[in-house]
Amino acid sequence: MGIVFAAAVRKPSQSEVFDGQFMSWTGFNGEVFALTADDSNPAMQRGVQGLHMPQMVVRSSSSPLTHGEELISYHIPTRPVFWPLIFQARAAADWRTRHASFFDSIDPHFEGEWTVGKGENARRLSLVGSFDGNHPFQVDPFVTGYAIIGLELSAPQPLWRGPRLRRTFLGAEARADFIPDKPGDIYYLSSSSPFTLASIDNPGNEPAYLTWTVNGPLTSIRLGVGGAIIEVAFPVPSGSSLTIDTDPAAQFALLDGRDVTADLGFQLFGPVPVGGTSPLLIQAEGTGSVVTELTPLYWRAY
Repeated sequence: MGIVFAAAVRKPSQSEVFDGQFMSWTGFNGEVFALTADDSNPAMQRGVQGLHMPQMVVRSSSSPLTHGEELISYHIPTRPVFWPLIFQARAAADWRTRHASFFDSIDPHFEGEWTVGKGENARRLSLVGSFDGNHPFQVDPFVTGYAIIGLELSAPQPLWRGPRLRRTFLGAEARADFIPDKPGDIYYLSSSSPFTLASIDNPGNEPAYLTWTVNGPLTSIRLGVGGAIIEVAFPVPSGSSLTIDTDPAAQFALLDGRDVTADLGFQLFGPVPVGGTSPLLIQAEGTGSVVTELTPLYWRAY
């Protein structure tokens, strides 16, 4: 007879605090619902789906000349999400109002946002409703004052988004001296970095694309990550801003709000790889600045 030894479950010490994960829903209409607070209505119950690893469809090839398979790539399809929710109230009118308000914030086409965590640990996932019309009410909520409803949603973009990372880089002529030239001058401190030291981190699980904002005056502008270089063939004047979103889902350029994507011409946009710090190429002449923004993409909510 085999004997299995198992370590006892360690109980947390009094110094360890587990408060649970904060969750909220921001509907497509802008209405916000806390889902895990003590007074949440609706309140999230056990059995939430969509927080952990997504489905990954792996593409591979095989040959009769070799054993096994060669793994080529993978694809993450739309993420299914399930929320077990309880709606409860002391009066029938309150139950009706809250139930209607919540479901009116969910749409099968326009996205709302599920947030898990707070502050720098918060991650967000955009969701739409997946309705099959077959929910059964086992009891009348207008008699009992409560109902447990399992809600199915889906995330067309299945990756969780972390807080946006932003860095500012200054042209050589824009930087002020740290030591004043003469008595009475003001010391200048800046969290910005020069173009020559430009870099950015990507702490996510997937490569992510940058949004560049070029603040004039700058000319002869070249921007890039890896071997993907953007050549801007026109100047950005003083007081103007050029925004270039390199995400394949968007890929546009705006100069002071005016669409100049066609003026930018064909460009090669590359993502920031995962892990570590990636150097950026920023070359330009003038006293302006360049701002980079990156949204990390994660497989899980935490």
